[in-house]
Amino acid sequence: MMDSRIKTEIMDEIMEIGASMEDMGLVNTFEGNLSIKDGDLLYITPGRTSKKKLTHDNICVFDESTGEKLWGGRPSSETKMHRGAYTVKEGLHGVIHCHAPYLTAHAVTHVPLDFKCHPELLFHFKDIPVAPYGMPGSDEIIENARPYLLHRNLVLMANHGVLSIASNLALACQRVVAAEKFARVMCIARQIGEPVDIPETEIYRLLGRELEL
Repeated sequence: MMDSRIKTEIMDEIMEIGASMEDMGLVNTFEGNLSIKDGDLLYITPGRTSKKKLTHDNICVFDESTGEKLWGGRPSSETKMHRGAYTVKEGLHGVIHCHAPYLTAHAVTHVPLDFKCHPELLFHFKDIPVAPYGMPGSDEIIENARPYLLHRNLVLMANHGVLSIASNLALACQRVVAAEKFARVMCIARQIGEPVDIPETEIYRLLGRELEL
């Protein structure tokens, strides 16, 4: 029987956003995981499951105060990363890890998105750095990303993919979508010519803005 604390509406949100991300080619059966933290409960997608085939029965739910699994199928292999991500700062309720193609291309080449030619990139992210490599499924991967996430809401993980944190899951998803678009635009731009920076005063103004959670 399902624990009375478990909220199916939270599962519904994970199912909806997961399916949308699969439609966009950002996740698939073997890659990507989504989670929501609500109080002491952590809801996370199961391993090796299409994000378009998530159900109330296979989404995993943990009681983080005890570490007990309360519900669901086999949890994602990146559960440790998600658990650690929620300890980076206060107010986090949504975490997404995925292998978005253009962002992951930057991750595997260790090339940060630190361009000064795109105002929206600076406004929403300042930059998107590459955190040092950590073995997938280990505590190391989130600990390597932690110093970067303290002052950012999205980072690349070397030779792996992208990690997005936010006050809610929808916003974490929107950030992945936006960052992937920026990475794609910059890939195209560099094929056309040399990107041109915006005015230096505007760069300083945008970099001085505090990022939203």
